[in-house]
Amino acid sequence: MTGAPHGYAVIDAETTGLQPGFRHRIVEIAVVEVDPYGIVTDEWSTLVNPERDLGPQHIHGIRASEVRNAPRFADVAAELVHRIRGRVLVAHNWRFDAMHLHAEFGRCGIDVPLTASSGLCTMHMAGKAFPSSRRSLIECCATAGLPERDWHTAADDALGAAELLGHFLRHFPQVVAVGHEQRALTRWEWPTLPGTTRQPVRRMQVGDVEPHFLARLVDRLPRAEDPSVDDYYQMLDRALLDRHVSAGEADTLIDLAHRIGLHRDDVIKLHQTYLRELARAAWEDGVVTREEERDLAMVATALGLHDETVAQVLAEERSASPDSSAVPATPGGLSLQPGATVVLTGDMGRSREEITEQALATGLRVTTSVSRKTTVVAAADPDSLSGKAKKARDLGVPVVDARQFLRALEAMPKAT
Repeated sequence: MTGAPHGYAVIDAETTGLQPGFRHRIVEIAVVEVDPYGIVTDEWSTLVNPERDLGPQHIHGIRASEVRNAPRFADVAAELVHRIRGRVLVAHNWRFDAMHLHAEFGRCGIDVPLTASSGLCTMHMAGKAFPSSRRSLIECCATAGLPERDWHTAADDALGAAELLGHFLRHFPQVVAVGHEQRALTRWEWPTLPGTTRQPVRRMQVGDVEPHFLARLVDRLPRAEDPSVDDYYQMLDRALLDRHVSAGEADTLIDLAHRIGLHRDDVIKLHQTYLRELARAAWEDGVVTREEERDLAMVATALGLHDETVAQVLAEERSASPDSSAVPATPGGLSLQPGATVVLTGDMGRSREEITEQALATGLRVTTSVSRKTTVVAAADPDSLSGKAKKARDLGVPVVDARQFLRALEAMPKAT
């Protein structure tokens, strides 16, 4: 049996891992609607908050800061059903997408008949049309002479697969065989799901830079006669432990600044004072090393200060006398001591076993659960949505960037 009287819905999902049975979730999904003749008629995609860590971010390129305010799968399920109802479903490696979609709908309480054979697979079609080609979507599209795309994004992968389907319908119609199970799914009565006002959230494009959190502070607020800044300095010191202000930490700083009546100019001055105290601490031994300069530059960047500010402040503070009223400022950022308890979360680019072995050799304690006794949680993404990171934030335990953690770990001598 061939043909699709109602057209096709080409789907692609980016996920946190391979197996939904291991609690892996969809983190981005796209649907491209294609008419019976292979013409693209509509496109839709959104990031999805997986309510867990993002897994292999080096593959899908999605950051936790991008998905933390994205809709959950349950929030977009009605829109997804609207776009696939009555259509033949298609994906490149359909088995993979069907498995994850089945699991996600199952979490919504819907047992959908999405099986390995209920949709069409452009990878299998390519095996018949291009027997000498490799099976990846990139290779298949290249063999078909289709344009390059931003691969490993759901929107572009779905569009690439849709164009590949159109190529097969026009040039190799015999490989696009719609069978009994695929037709049965087009007739399946999907349940009516509650709608949502959540808008799709698209990932940042390559080259886009997220505005610094200072840009989100308003210029006009009811000003307190003498705003207390101690809380802001303490929060800043905590956020900069890893020399990086995560999106969640930026939200906290903005909220705090608003609550105590700080204007944008006030906050910029506080940031300059914070950097000045770090410069003063760097000069205490009479020498500023290249590593200390690098540390100050990282802080300046995190605080939204100009690059030349570091050289200027270092020159001005070279002969400054100690200030007993100095603001809290942690020189050098994260420093670990033997006996500290750390928890690891996310894919850090090195095996968890290797990092744990190195940490234990320096006298650190590595645990798998977070408690009030935990010193820091080292996260592959400091905005991690993992259960460990969420619990750490609830308990007030710092969540630090894994790169800064690994630098601090390298600086520790082995325990004797």
